[in-house]
Amino acid sequence: MPINKPSKVLLRNVPLTFVSKKVTGGGAKAVNHEIPLIPFIDFLIVLVVFLLASFSATGELLAQKPNLTMPDAINAIRLEIAPIIAIDSIVVTLDGRRIADTQSLAGDAKMDRIEPLIENLQTLQRNWSMLHPQEPFPGMVVLQADKKIDYRVIKKIMFSSSQAGYANVSFAVNKRSEK
Repeated sequence: MPINKPSKVLLRNVPLTFVSKKVTGGGAKAVNHEIPLIPFIDFLIVLVVFLLASFSATGELLAQKPNLTMPDAINAIRLEIAPIIAIDSIVVTLDGRRIADTQSLAGDAKMDRIEPLIENLQTLQRNWSMLHPQEPFPGMVVLQADKKIDYRVIKKIMFSSSQAGYANVSFAVNKRSEK
């Protein structure tokens, strides 16, 4: 018996056409395809670098409303992460959610509680207590107010936030250098 050159002989002699197409590949491309790992790893590295560059661990206010002009201050410290109450000439928002109208708050001279603000702050306090069960609640809120806002509106906001358990109020300002 002569020694032949090795070749593909498995299932080649079966007279069925679908078997021969499967064995020879049938001219179709393979279904399984390898994922190129190098471009995938490059993509993940770029994504991680972008996320690290855009992350702010200092608690800075990155998004100041465009129609809000904050006051300037020389002595300022870095803000800590806390709920942000933004007050502009139209609306009062808590972390971007609308709470009240500034005009209606400025129009009423009485010192009233702002119930939607109190309810939302108490919800945030309960959430914080669930996430940090061993730590005491800091009760801090950041107030981002326009320069031209009536003091009565700010007073009502501060009163309502203290009623909700947030007695530590920090004002967001633009830091300016000493002259």
